[in-house]
Amino acid sequence: MKNYALVTGSADRIGKAVALHLAAQGYNLLLHYNSSAEKAEKLKKEIEEMQNGVKAELLQFNFLFDNDFDEIFRSLKHKNIILDILVNCASDFVPSDFSLPGSQLLEKEFNINFKNAYLVTKAFARVYKSGNIINFIDTKVSKNQTVHLDYILSKKLLQEFTKISAVELAPNFRVNGIAPGLILPPEGKDENYLLNLAQNIPLKKIGNLGEITKAIQFILDSEFFTGQTLFIDGGEHLV
Repeated sequence: MKNYALVTGSADRIGKAVALHLAAQGYNLLLHYNSSAEKAEKLKKEIEEMQNGVKAELLQFNFLFDNDFDEIFRSLKHKNIILDILVNCASDFVPSDFSLPGSQLLEKEFNINFKNAYLVTKAFARVYKSGNIINFIDTKVSKNQTVHLDYILSKKLLQEFTKISAVELAPNFRVNGIAPGLILPPEGKDENYLLNLAQNIPLKKIGNLGEITKAIQFILDSEFFTGQTLFIDGGEHLV
């Protein structure tokens, strides 16, 4: 049996797929959620019903509030929960542009998409001393034209933090990013929405969650790989 992996935002979408993949690989799971308690409980049950004996525990905290992540990790370690993998997957995706006054949305996107990944990463490094960190970014960090201004700013910062962390936390930690493209439609949209967008990218097709979990596994298996961002996007970041 392997040690634990923590996936933030694990109750749904990409976070859920990552958690299920890691459980299938034999990792015990710490499943973070904010408000999706019912989905998190369902995922916990699904993982614990696997035939490989993995365990799952729930962690609830709100990234918009102050959290003592050092204390959270010390408490886990005190319970002999050894954490090998941190996946910073929790995210908030809201359209915005220069016409929006004020900074309220920027602060929200900054807190959810960057600040707490930053804080969780630092606490993980202080308490556990070694491990593997994977940050979920976005293919659009390669662009400078956007209708998601505040979101993309926060993700650009996360990509830079990924590179800095890879240098500063080496050799005991490897830190990498995954930048998904057209994998899942945003809330309120369907697959046809993605298929239409796909006509503007080199491969002219959409991806799936299996492509994301293959990227996760590549990072975990590749011990000479750090400070990189894997663009799982059909070439979208190139155009």
